Amino acid sequence: MIPVPEFFDFIESLFFETGKMDKDKNGLFSKLLKWMLPVLVIVAGLLISNVIKKTRPEVDIITPVKKVTVIRGIIARKTSFQPIIYAQGTVQAKRQIELVPEVAGKITWVSPNFAQGGLFRKGDKLVLIDPRNYAFSVSRAQATVADARNKLVLEKAEGELARTEWEDLGDGKASPLVLRKPQLATAEAKLASARADLDRALLDLERTVIKAPFDGRVEAKKVDIGQYVSLGSQLAVLYSTDVAEISLPLTDRELGKLDLQKIYGKNRQTLEKYLAVRLYAPVGGKRRNWVGNIVRTAGTIDLNSRILSVIVEVKNPYKVHKGGAPLLNGLFVEAEIPGKEMHDVFILPKSALYKQNRVVIVDRDDRLRSLEVEIIHSTPQHVVVRGLKDGQRVNIVPLDVLIEGTKVKWQLVEGDSP
Repeated sequence: MIPVPEFFDFIESLFFETGKMDKDKNGLFSKLLKWMLPVLVIVAGLLISNVIKKTRPEVDIITPVKKVTVIRGIIARKTSFQPIIYAQGTVQAKRQIELVPEVAGKITWVSPNFAQGGLFRKGDKLVLIDPRNYAFSVSRAQATVADARNKLVLEKAEGELARTEWEDLGDGKASPLVLRKPQLATAEAKLASARADLDRALLDLERTVIKAPFDGRVEAKKVDIGQYVSLGSQLAVLYSTDVAEISLPLTDRELGKLDLQKIYGKNRQTLEKYLAVRLYAPVGGKRRNWVGNIVRTAGTIDLNSRILSVIVEVKNPYKVHKGGAPLLNGLFVEAEIPGKEMHDVFILPKSALYKQNRVVIVDRDDRLRSLEVEIIHSTPQHVVVRGLKDGQRVNIVPLDVLIEGTKVKWQLVEGDSP
């Protein structure tokens, strides 16, 4: 085959080097060359493309194989489930009071346990107020009682004498004034008043000894020896240690998972057995646990958060078992509350959810279908739903795009069911 450039040189030499033509003939040849050259180029191109087409290597034709998507999943099984409701709260004493004196005076003694964190038992002496002024009042009241008692005895004797004289000398029925009955009533009233003053003085004297009203601890101490305290001034803040309380706020959805009938019922034994709450908190570098019971709910719904709290009681929170720790006042705890048992539900891994409230199933013809379900409980790893049928095949692999009716290949995932 002649290369294209050499072919063009040949044509040019044919018309221009042949030569010896007259100058008028050269003009004719130039015009012919102008019209023939494009035709020759097209013909040459066609010849070249034909040669390339015939000499190219043959390519094998491969028929595409249609791939089938593999769906990995589990078999849905109907079961029963008892949910656990998680909540958090702060430990508080069941009783907390401000200790105040009922008499005024100077503090002359305080108990060694009357200090921040100090433990005490019910009836222990905590503070003594100078009792001398109150002892003097008792002595005066006792003297007043003795005087009133003597006057009453004298008045009774005079009344008896007046009655005898009237019987001997008088005529008819004697008037109360003659028999001195008004004077006797006055003497009896004065004796009763004197005795009341004595009781008041004795009570004030007794109140100079301030005792613990319950078993507890001192949260804050406000006074010490030598300080003068007035009536009603604050001495300390005390809290009980026999029972601790934890208020656990729950949403309406969480409350719906509890058996409220048992909470508001009258059978306390059933309540404590059913609603035993486990509490967890780190103490001393270790995660500790305690057991309490729901005893009631809060009186009203919180106006700001619109939630209702349940109250958990823990008895003897400061009693430490082997390897345990006290449930300290003010400790922040996590709680696990057992809910009422749910029947005819399905437990699925969270990866089975598609668009929040749907799941993807594989039907009998191995085609993909989406199905709406009712989510009734969820945990960090699983969801509890209704709306499936026992034995349905559920996809657990997240899908970016779902095309309803797509033909798939089913693959059962062993050991992924909850």
